[in-house]
Amino acid sequence: MPADPVIPLRAPSPVPGDIRPACSDGFSTGCTALDARLPGGRLELGALHEIQGTSYRDRAAALGVMLALIARRLHTKPGPVIWCELAGPDPLPLHAPGLVGVGIDPALITRLKLRHERDFLWAMEEAFDCSAVAIVAGALDNERIYDFTASRRLALRARKSGVSGFLLRPHGAGGTSAAATRWQIANRPSQTSDPYYAARRRPLGLPRWQIDISRSRGAKPGTINTIWNHAALSFDLDSRLADQPAFPADRPAEAGWRSAV
Repeated sequence: MPADPVIPLRAPSPVPGDIRPACSDGFSTGCTALDARLPGGRLELGALHEIQGTSYRDRAAALGVMLALIARRLHTKPGPVIWCELAGPDPLPLHAPGLVGVGIDPALITRLKLRHERDFLWAMEEAFDCSAVAIVAGALDNERIYDFTASRRLALRARKSGVSGFLLRPHGAGGTSAAATRWQIANRPSQTSDPYYAARRRPLGLPRWQIDISRSRGAKPGTINTIWNHAALSFDLDSRLADQPAFPADRPAEAGWRSAV
């Protein structure tokens, strides 16, 4: 498969507030208000986190938040990402330049396309058992057998291995779950004053999301409006960095994909 041209990653400049975990079992999102809604002020490692859109049109925003969390984690622990998805129509395909825009090297992702939901859940469980993996992630367009028992199996595997897990669920999905946190995401208009985009006459700014943490074990849930900055790999970017470009001058680069069906 030919490689997609992407803009090369650049190591972000140091910013106030260390991105590294405050302790060995969690990491900060970079946003104090958002961290306050998480157990111990951090996103728990070795746990399952569920993310979904508030409505169908917010599904892409939910994917964006999940990728942003993955990028944040990879900055503290670089390593392979196992990405599970169901075979068939792909309304939210992973796009190499888009991944780089969030702050993820596409070469780190191994995509597994499974034919059935049962295979999907099995693949995620097995991926958690690999200590070399940094993150296990999955995206379900629809779910029929995912329930509390399935979520508990994934959560127990994640806890045993210490590998972080993220699951994108369909909008409207509910019921009880063993996930450590559940995030509901709504899209918000981006700020068009970002100089990086304004200089290129692009009517786009930094992604803006409304994040409702409806489940947060050991912490008080709540709703936070956030901005993601891919230069600092941080939610709720510090104003001192708002005028920094996300990337160096546009240059094509090679990005490797590993895919299995």
